[in-house]
Amino acid sequence: MNDWQTYRLEDFIPFTPDIYWRLLERVNEAFWPLHVLAVAIGLIALLLALRGNKRMAMALLAPAWLTSGIIFHWTFYAELNWAAPWFAWGFIAQAALLLAFALFSGSSRTQGPSNGLSTWIGTTVAVVSLLGYPLIAATIGPGLSHAETYGLHPDPTAIATLGVLLIILRGPTLWLALLIPILWCVIGSLTLIAIGASGALIPLAAATIIVGTALAKKSGRRD
Repeated sequence: MNDWQTYRLEDFIPFTPDIYWRLLERVNEAFWPLHVLAVAIGLIALLLALRGNKRMAMALLAPAWLTSGIIFHWTFYAELNWAAPWFAWGFIAQAALLLAFALFSGSSRTQGPSNGLSTWIGTTVAVVSLLGYPLIAATIGPGLSHAETYGLHPDPTAIATLGVLLIILRGPTLWLALLIPILWCVIGSLTLIAIGASGALIPLAAATIIVGTALAKKSGRRD
């Protein structure tokens, strides 16, 4: 039991920071300019959510989870991390869940769009992830060639999804849809902390903000 106390977080990461940054660079080199299309689809999903069209919004979120699961986790990250195929299955499961909700969630529209707190927070989180997250690498990270974008890389995909789902869903459906994105934000932050990345706490902070706001909605406060 005492042996576990000698381990540090980085001992559980089977690669060095330089290898991880090179992985991001390889993904960007291989799939540019798919990044632009993916971000555009994410922005359309956000706009649809703000207009109250929850089914179309979730249908447009699903492909990002499928592509980041297959492209990032299964094709590239699996070279570095034995757990990557399991992460890929989680992303594929989230894509399937979003599609199922889109097809079978009843009315295609929410009750509004709301101008309340949850809508503003969800919109801010989604916009920062879709448009701001790629700039993090250029400003406080290893460089623009290592920028992470929605639809290809898991962290911005999960964060943007959290924001959109907060806008359009309520009750048990919201919590079920949030589960995998929240879990990934925790894993993503822990990985970045272990390799000493700048902005490592961003995914965890985003998940915390979304959970706190969702709990406020559940408690009956006006959203």
